[in-house]
Amino acid sequence: CACGRYTSKLHRAYSLFYVIGTLGATRVPPVNWAPVRNLEQMGPLLAFVGMQLLEYVEVQRRARKLSVLQVQLLRAKLALPIALALVGAAA
Repeated sequence: CACGRYTSKLHRAYSLFYVIGTLGATRVPPVNWAPVRNLEQMGPLLAFVGMQLLEYVEVQRRARKLSVLQVQLLRAKLALPIALALVGAAA
C-alpha cells in the first residue's frame, strides 16, 4: 500500500493470513469469537478491508485500462462510503 508497493500477491498473502488466522483463533475455546468482537482487532480488520478495496481497484484498472486520475477517483468513490460505514459502526 505505502509508497506504491501494492501488488496482487500482497493482497493474496494478507487475505489468507487474516482469514485463516481469524478462523483459527475462533476455534480455540477460551478465545471463541473475541477476535471478531474485540476492539483491538479493528486495526487488522481495517487493513483487510483496505486490501480488498485496493485489489478491486487494481482489477478494474487492468480490465478497463484506467488512467492514473481515474484510478484515484475510483479509490475515493469506494473509500468514502466504507469510511462512513466504519465510523457509523464505531459510534
